[in-house]
Amino acid sequence: MKHLQKKYPELNLGAESLPAVDDYQRILLDLIPIMDVRSPREFAQGTTPNAVNLPLLSDDERKAVGTAYREGGQTKAISCGLEVLPKQKQAKLITGWIQFLQRHPNALICCWRGGLRSKIVQAWLYESGWTVPRVVGGSKALRSFCLAVIDSASRYHYVIVAGRTGAGKTQLIKALQPSIDLEGIAHHRGSAFGGDTAVQPTPVNFESSLAQKLLRVKNSANILVEDESRVIGKLAIPESLFKRMGESPVVVLQADETTRLHHIYESYVQGTSEATMIANLEKIQKRLGLKRHDEIRSSIQKAYQTGDRENHFAWLTLLLKYYYDPMYDYQLTRKKERVIYCGNMSAVAEFLRTEFNFDSALN
Repeated sequence: MKHLQKKYPELNLGAESLPAVDDYQRILLDLIPIMDVRSPREFAQGTTPNAVNLPLLSDDERKAVGTAYREGGQTKAISCGLEVLPKQKQAKLITGWIQFLQRHPNALICCWRGGLRSKIVQAWLYESGWTVPRVVGGSKALRSFCLAVIDSASRYHYVIVAGRTGAGKTQLIKALQPSIDLEGIAHHRGSAFGGDTAVQPTPVNFESSLAQKLLRVKNSANILVEDESRVIGKLAIPESLFKRMGESPVVVLQADETTRLHHIYESYVQGTSEATMIANLEKIQKRLGLKRHDEIRSSIQKAYQTGDRENHFAWLTLLLKYYYDPMYDYQLTRKKERVIYCGNMSAVAEFLRTEFNFDSALN
């Protein structure tokens, strides 16, 4: 290692030589910008909401370093890693990092375990006049902290908003605080017609965002969340939170069918292609049965051919009748002992404000 330290002065910097931060709660709550210097492939597997990928090594370079480590241990891996970063590339990387720091002067540096990559980037930036703290333990430590926050969610008190599709549950969740919009975090609206799961975050990103939201409300007496199944799109609600939700009191939001149809049309149908709607319908073909599936499919096609909103209401009415309402009614019977109030939007909102001290999100 000593011959490498002579060749690469940055390796002389010990962990104590430049600042490091381990206040993970503050990092998440304040959304402190993070320069994540992991490779793009590592970053794509998951990170925190406040991180931006500014890699020290490309995917191929990291692979080469990994091979060197397996063949010759840490010293060879370090030598390989620094050899693939000639001065010209170093200068380009440093320029990019400084541009980010000029926009975010309070940023932190983070790699996988807060080790050599973070220290090298710190050293190069220090030599360029920038003192930037690194995250102790890196992304791995942040990930462990997020999982611990989620595990602690079982100690929180929740109130669950249930209601038939189109009743306006998400609007109520967003209108009152403290609340957590699980579907918003998951980038999916929680049903077969709820969204394109290809654009959902990774499980790590989902859990990191959830942990950040939980930290914001952890001192609240009660937290409002929407009634959900365990899986939202392709993402699972963590077991500790889901179990606690299943034990919590339930308020049922009611709305007449006309209100529901207008809301569903505006939230799910408007701006969505016929092909997407047909594809969504195929997901529930087995549950509908062939006859009902074909009836709804024909109605969808007619609605898109005519462009008539009333024709869209026609197939939506069938979908509610054959699929969503029976499913909701069955699910509600399983939680009827936990139901503490039923009413329309204004009545439920007033009940939640009066009985549980939820407040308007605008206040």
